[in-house]
Amino acid sequence: MLKIIKSGLYTTIQDLGRYGFRAYGVPVSGAMDQYAFHKANYLLGNKRNDAAVEIFYGGVQVEALQDTWLTLTGAEVYPEIEGHPIDMWSPILLEKGQHLICSSPKNGVVSYLAIDGGIDSPKYLNSRSTYEKAGFGKRLKNGDIIKSFKIHNDSFRSIQQRKIPTYTHDIEVRVIPGPHERLFNDTSIKQFYRQSFVVIKGDRMGARLEGSSSLRLKKSNDILSEAVTFGTIQIPHNGQPTVLLADAQTTGGYPIIGTIHTEDLWRFVQIPLGGTVKFKRWKVE
Repeated sequence: MLKIIKSGLYTTIQDLGRYGFRAYGVPVSGAMDQYAFHKANYLLGNKRNDAAVEIFYGGVQVEALQDTWLTLTGAEVYPEIEGHPIDMWSPILLEKGQHLICSSPKNGVVSYLAIDGGIDSPKYLNSRSTYEKAGFGKRLKNGDIIKSFKIHNDSFRSIQQRKIPTYTHDIEVRVIPGPHERLFNDTSIKQFYRQSFVVIKGDRMGARLEGSSSLRLKKSNDILSEAVTFGTIQIPHNGQPTVLLADAQTTGGYPIIGTIHTEDLWRFVQIPLGGTVKFKRWKVE
């Protein structure tokens, strides 16, 4: 259906993830921004778990090998077809021989390109999600062909403008207190929720943050490895938070101060390098 002309910085095929194998050390993986991923499929009338292309920082160009309906969601990549700007968050017909060009986003990080019918790619442990470290698929490269399961679907949809997210460089996310919060001194807990942290490094496995003050334990403690998940906030020896993301390991040995609320994960994964995040303590009312 589509040929990759320019593959961009890091472009892979993802679905909702690989569930049921964490006991064997296999990460869930799957789409980083599951809201944008879901809407990309929804707009085309695809199934919720149909695989789509996940694009980091734009820079992708594809050619239609036959008429193809698709949609783009997530970070704004200013898409063009043969030099004509097109709208994101809406079904698009890319005719045979035409090229779709995605530029770099000014806000946000991750975008999704869904194809009518969903992407036909190999399954590994019941999922089409790419996880290179285990050999489950690979990042897309120039010349790769992306196929779908069918040619045309009449169930196209639209969404209200108010449901299209706004991505910013500065966000606040809710945090569910973690099992090791009691191990940190009171000053560090207050600093964690008061200061802003800058994203200094990140990939699909996790993001490293840096704040003006390091977080400290009341005393040195040996922490047994415990289960971690997408959104777990660990504090390694340098006292600066690391947030685990979709491709994170299944267990970790650093103290867990909290976990980002599931509904706020999409906000976090869309922060670019140099963006800032503040944490807000969340509790059940």
